[in-house]
Amino acid sequence: MNSNSAGADPIRPDPESTRADLDVPLFALWSVSPRRKAQVISDTAIDSVPRPLYYLLLLASAGIAAFGLLANSAAVVIGAMLVSPLMAPIFGIALALSRGDLRLLRHAAIAEFGGVLLIIGFAFILGLLPFALEVTPEMLARTRPSLLDLFVAALAGLAGGLAMVDERTSPALPGVAIATSLTPPLATSGLSLAFGAYEGAWGAFLLFFANFLTILAVAAAIFILAGFVTRAELGTRVDFLKRFSAAGIGLLAVAAILTQQLVATIDDWRLKQSIVTTIEHALADDPGARLANVIYDQVSNGPVNVLATVNTPRSFSPIKVKAMQQSISENVKRDINLFVRCTITHDVAAAGSANLLPAVNLDGKFVAASVTPNVRMTETAEQTLRELVSHGQTFDLQDVQLVQLPTGPVIVATVSGARPPVPSQVRFAEDTIRKRLGDQTVTLLVSATTTSNVTAKGRVLLGDAQFVPMSAADRTVQQKLEAFGKTRLEQFPSTFVNGLDAAKSGDGWEVRAEVVSAKLLQPADVGMVEKGLAEIAGTSISLSVLTPDGLIVGPKGFTTVQRSVEERFARQLATTTREK
Repeated sequence: MNSNSAGADPIRPDPESTRADLDVPLFALWSVSPRRKAQVISDTAIDSVPRPLYYLLLLASAGIAAFGLLANSAAVVIGAMLVSPLMAPIFGIALALSRGDLRLLRHAAIAEFGGVLLIIGFAFILGLLPFALEVTPEMLARTRPSLLDLFVAALAGLAGGLAMVDERTSPALPGVAIATSLTPPLATSGLSLAFGAYEGAWGAFLLFFANFLTILAVAAAIFILAGFVTRAELGTRVDFLKRFSAAGIGLLAVAAILTQQLVATIDDWRLKQSIVTTIEHALADDPGARLANVIYDQVSNGPVNVLATVNTPRSFSPIKVKAMQQSISENVKRDINLFVRCTITHDVAAAGSANLLPAVNLDGKFVAASVTPNVRMTETAEQTLRELVSHGQTFDLQDVQLVQLPTGPVIVATVSGARPPVPSQVRFAEDTIRKRLGDQTVTLLVSATTTSNVTAKGRVLLGDAQFVPMSAADRTVQQKLEAFGKTRLEQFPSTFVNGLDAAKSGDGWEVRAEVVSAKLLQPADVGMVEKGLAEIAGTSISLSVLTPDGLIVGPKGFTTVQRSVEERFARQLATTTREK
């Protein structure tokens, strides 16, 4: 059949046919019903028109976001994301650019950018109020965008577009609102302006702008691919490029900036890891020392200032800090100024320091730290010394450190007490440490600080005399003995009593005096005083007189404090051995 017989022009296309082709969707990768398309276009147009309710919701969202940021509450910030209607105009702009709808574009742009100014301005005002006192981690997290944020925005825009065009996935829109994070960056920008942090304000706004452009591009692509745009609406390639040129150039510029920031972030992360690793390695041989936090600041064309907060039982010396600083400089190939803030802490368990349980893992269980041999040796020595001190020794163990000398390891124990330990006590402790460590080259060095315990009565010479309850009768006898003893001893020429204590000892009394005399008292002198004390007490008396140079004078002769302690310690060891 000849078509010319119908009167049709064989060269010119039929106008009706051409119009029908232009009304056909450009793409239709998945089926969207005409009813759904009409509903989406209508809803998008309505939601993109700025109305009073729209701005009221934005004010509420801005206030919630600002207070959540100031309170450092992630839950409140998420609430602001759910309330914010700021994403709807973005879809309106995307649809308008795709279809060439200038009226919709004008309404959506006014709604979007008017809302941006409203949120920033309202957050700025809130930031000027007295309760806005400090910058929080929630705010800081939104002032340093990176390329990763662009990827998140792209996925959020994809999810939002799909949820909008497909009614079956519309319930996912609240989750999309959380993922896009539009209002919190703007609120952070306003608060940063109020705080005078202009770089932070720019960083937060850049995060919003990146989210805005990415969601816009992805939403436009979805509208086109879902068949919302006909060939006639799309126009020529030149028309399409004109409509999307500004958004495309902006997106490329933002991507370039965020890529640069991502590279800088990675470099910062590597620098921090090098600093942390070096400091932790330097602390590995220091028992009880753990790195708590590291803050650093890079000065342009200058050194890196590092502040390391360390939990430690003792302060670090400048020499140690200098060595750590040099190690960090060598590792990072940068000049370093290291400042160590020592927070004095001491983890103590029943047996001593508890350096083996420093942390809890995700299972809620203690994690045993891997310690170096030096730390293990120090901890074993400390545990041993604390056990020995707790068994009747009159010392307080203050500190234990390990020093490596050419002759072998030396355990330096710092103790305090009324007198220094005697060699036999040090020898016994050293032998015990060697046995537990299985190392006979270990040497124990005790650094002793002598302390004096003084009450209103005077220096404590016998603890039982001042801190053990007595009957009223015994207390009366004690007072008579102490008064008589002091008076009688000071009757000797140029003799002064610094302190005198009388305490019950079995069926009798023990009396100890500390005297300073120009002439050394003799055993006979002490015997005479002891006899007078016995007459007052009506029972046996044991009197000993101590001199400042460590000499003990008794009725039977002379001895020294050191020898007396040695003999008493030998008796204790013999008793312990028999009991075992």
